[in-house]
Amino acid sequence: MKKAIAILLLCFLFISPKTYANNKFDMKIEAEGIFISNASLKITQNIFNNYGYKDYIYMPDWKYPPLFFENLPQDFGDLKDKSLRNRLFIQILAPLALYVNEKIILERYPLLSIKEHLEEKKDLTEEEKQKLEEMAKKYDIFTRMQDQERYEIILNELLIRVDEIPPSFLIAIAAAESNWGTAREVKLGNSLYKWKIWHTEEGIKPLEDKDDSYRIKIYPSLLAAMEEYALKLNSDINFKSFRELRQHRRNHNSPLRGNAMVYNMVLGSPLQNYAGLISYIITFYDLVNIDEASLGSINQFLKEKK
Repeated sequence: MKKAIAILLLCFLFISPKTYANNKFDMKIEAEGIFISNASLKITQNIFNNYGYKDYIYMPDWKYPPLFFENLPQDFGDLKDKSLRNRLFIQILAPLALYVNEKIILERYPLLSIKEHLEEKKDLTEEEKQKLEEMAKKYDIFTRMQDQERYEIILNELLIRVDEIPPSFLIAIAAAESNWGTAREVKLGNSLYKWKIWHTEEGIKPLEDKDDSYRIKIYPSLLAAMEEYALKLNSDINFKSFRELRQHRRNHNSPLRGNAMVYNMVLGSPLQNYAGLISYIITFYDLVNIDEASLGSINQFLKEKK
């Protein structure tokens, strides 16, 4: 079945056999979408155009294509038109940001079910307790309490931490940190957010900093970099105020939009007026529209192309 879908996709994604032959790249078909790596600028733009994804913000029915680029085009830095480069950067990152949030939502659903069960039965199964312990470890939650009170504390904190992050937020921060994907750390290691790891020789050595005590973490894909940054937002103590604002907006049924969350961040970025810069990027490129969108499916894509 996957092979048949792949053949159909190849027919739809390329303008001509010549274009495909001269531009080698890798493509994997998964249930979640199409994972693409090592594509050139030309191939990347052809894939987007043939999908109908020509505008980086607006899509029919607010459905974005499940096209997940594992890295930026190798010749991305050769693009001299900054406006075109920035729009293409957003096009590549938008489906990834939506996918990251889908995965967070899938983690959140069982927590809501556990909460409902706890309120109804006043107790938890061993399986539910194990689930809470595993997620507490992932989201860096610690308590010395034991027995029932322990799990109530963990569950309440998880419901605060395991929640959506506005896609506009993830995209705008990546743009600011990576200079719209042109930073060497992105080309060398997909490091969209230039996450620092300390006292190690692994990773990318920064050129502009004389401090030799850290490296920039290398990731296997852009998605992996974005997923870890999202996890940091949802677990690290430095982002507690972000989570508190999100919870406040949830309690008041207010939408989670990037431009409403920016000024409650404590990031310690070396960039000047960091919050203002993120806010400007979100506003200038109307990225809050992506906050209202969702991912389409491969089947939807094939149906539209018939």
